[in-house]
Amino acid sequence: MKERRKHSRITVNQPAWIYDFEENASPVNLEDCLIVDISESGACIQCASCYQEGQPFAFTYQDLMENGLRPVVGVVMWNKRHSEGSYRHGVKFLGLSTQMLRKIQEQVIRMTQRGGGDGEA
Repeated sequence: MKERRKHSRITVNQPAWIYDFEENASPVNLEDCLIVDISESGACIQCASCYQEGQPFAFTYQDLMENGLRPVVGVVMWNKRHSEGSYRHGVKFLGLSTQMLRKIQEQVIRMTQRGGGDGEA
């Protein structure tokens, strides 16, 4: 199958917290999850809940944030069962800040140079 991704991705396997996204709402009902891999355009996120294609949600990821947690908003592009009680979701980012985009780009470049890029999603 032809690779459709526009940007290099890196395997991160880092904890994150996701929550349903409502534009003027604060984060509630945080769910523990795992960011499997990430690029400047999206991520693969694994969690116990199965989110539907087209569903918007936000997540926080400590390692990419400076000055505390900030939500990253995205939309689910696909989902698949990974194991018993675990699902993986392809998430396309919506409107990253310039600071967040640069931070992800720097991490992708650094990890790719070390041989950690193009992890399985």
